[in-house]
Amino acid sequence: MSHPFRGAVALLAGLFAVAGTAQAQSDPPSRVGRLAFNDGSVSFHDQDEAGWSKAIVNTPLTSGDAIWTEANAESEVSLAGTRIRLDGSTELEFLTVDDSQTRLQVAQGRLDIKTFTLDTRTPYQIVTPRGTITLQQQGDYYIQAGSTEDATRLGVRSGAAQIQSLNGQTLAVRAGEVGEIAGDIGTPQLRTVNSAPPPLQPRWADRDRQVSYDAPTQYLSSDVTGYEDLNTYGSWSNDKQYGNVWTPRSVAADWQPYRNGHWSNVQPWGWTWIDDQPWGYAPYHYGRWAKSNNRWVWVPPQRDVQPVYAPALVAFIGGVELSVSLGNQSNAPVGWFPLGPRETYVPAYTADRDYYNRINRSAEIQQNTLDDRWQRTQRHETAATPVASALLNHLFATVVPSETFVRSQPVARAALKIAPEKVAAMPVAVVAAPPAPSASLAVKPATAPTKATEPTPPAATAPPAARSPDPKAATAPAARPTGPKASEPKPTESKPAEAKPADPRVQGDAKAKAEAQAKADAQAKADAQTKVGVSTNLPVAKTAVTDMPALGKPSAAERPTPAAPGPKITVNTPATTAVPNAARPPREAPALAPRTGPAPPVLKDDKATAAPAKPAPAQAKAVEPPKPAATPHETPPAQREAGPKPAEPEHVAPATDAEKKKADDIKPPAEEKK
Repeated sequence: MSHPFRGAVALLAGLFAVAGTAQAQSDPPSRVGRLAFNDGSVSFHDQDEAGWSKAIVNTPLTSGDAIWTEANAESEVSLAGTRIRLDGSTELEFLTVDDSQTRLQVAQGRLDIKTFTLDTRTPYQIVTPRGTITLQQQGDYYIQAGSTEDATRLGVRSGAAQIQSLNGQTLAVRAGEVGEIAGDIGTPQLRTVNSAPPPLQPRWADRDRQVSYDAPTQYLSSDVTGYEDLNTYGSWSNDKQYGNVWTPRSVAADWQPYRNGHWSNVQPWGWTWIDDQPWGYAPYHYGRWAKSNNRWVWVPPQRDVQPVYAPALVAFIGGVELSVSLGNQSNAPVGWFPLGPRETYVPAYTADRDYYNRINRSAEIQQNTLDDRWQRTQRHETAATPVASALLNHLFATVVPSETFVRSQPVARAALKIAPEKVAAMPVAVVAAPPAPSASLAVKPATAPTKATEPTPPAATAPPAARSPDPKAATAPAARPTGPKASEPKPTESKPAEAKPADPRVQGDAKAKAEAQAKADAQAKADAQTKVGVSTNLPVAKTAVTDMPALGKPSAAERPTPAAPGPKITVNTPATTAVPNAARPPREAPALAPRTGPAPPVLKDDKATAAPAKPAPAQAKAVEPPKPAATPHETPPAQREAGPKPAEPEHVAPATDAEKKKADDIKPPAEEKK
């Protein structure tokens, strides 16, 4: 499946899903925007929030999100080869951002949009208070939302676009032109101004020297959001083992990925990594990391495969085992480490197998490896220690108290120092979700309590050639679906046959011993859960794939954020109702609002320099008195019908009756010209 998705879900307070709905009606989108740059006071809210909060660079942007810039502030959004810049006093909302379309809304303010890889088969629209703009070609565009005092504008520096008013009138705008819609919403007036659109604000020059959107590097697809910063903040090289890799510049000697930043619960994906570095977007949501020659290198996704955004390409450790091992149960620790090249990512927010295959396809993982891992995940098997040790970056796990994780606090300052051997001994969660303190990752499935021969499968040495943890599963049932492991079930099948004539007393003792061990394990788990679960009062939820308890999204009351400035938020759907975006009725255009920022730039119209800003014929009588100098070509009809009217629109106020008579004499020629 690959169709629009917006299955954001608001669950009961304290019990939010780790990553969206358990059974989503469709997949999360592959294309996601990025808040790439802020200067000044910039605010943000998502579709579940009732207020504005401070906007943070590298926040992913998707359907339902919105940005507001205060006066004299500016912001930049990157979206798969498109640069969107917001001037001061601008409100931008992402109505729909998915694999089939991009639909934005600018309620007030100014946007400058430049496309570098526009796919004309995918609609790209911007909704304004007076109509909808459609970008038709690759190009550079200027958009002014308009206000009760100002016209709505579409300027085309290069390319081609169209603006359609709310009553269905359309106006095509070509390069070097500006299209305007003025007047009231019910009676709009459309016109074309043969004037070059105003240039970008001069303060954007510094930003243009830092980043380059023009063309992604030869190693990346333009669909990788965030590529524009990589050449500035790092360098490319060819690694003997991993091929073309990217290495960040100016990082500390002990730096490692997924440590300088924080976690945020972003719907529909759930726990998402937000990095502090200005370049920290693409390398954390696409590709894999590896340590080569004592330095970390980023292995980009395969260039000729459609990239799919991921919230964080990591594996998690934690739960009861980590707490007991560290002897620090009160902290309820949780940890993670970056996935290495060709290691499988199992999303926790969807149970759709096609999506699982697509999100791993660009990592060049063999299909049989993906199939094996998927089957083990469906059986709710945990990644036991032998499998965990096969993961490339397991020793480089970052561990923090769960409270730090859930409250979206900075990770680096809260990271716990843990001996590598203890980290290496920890089992890894079967899906990419942070285990709750009460979770036990080492507990085997209930369907296999009598498998006494489970420790033997790790002795097989053939699977490691794929460099994936999947073929090394330490569970006997995993041998059933694949051909190369057909030899493994035979010994386990023959042993039960030999055990039938065995002494019943031996079997009884073994069963009693197993039951006693199970009780002891259950008691130890209960004790640990009491220490690390109840005392911390952390939100817990289940993933879409397994029954593993995972850290959930805290309620709004549990995660207070400082209020930020911004206009009143229009709620399209109540926050307590879980409605996929695709199922919602289309939202009406935003209402015209009074001007909040500076006046729009003055255009130099080579047709009529003093052309009216609101040429509404039906409203001429109401508009003429306050703007007499702007209506010379509208006055002849009005003057012939009413005596008092000629004095109102004339440019030169007649001082004498003779001058007034002279003005009346020149009216017929003016009308003939018209």
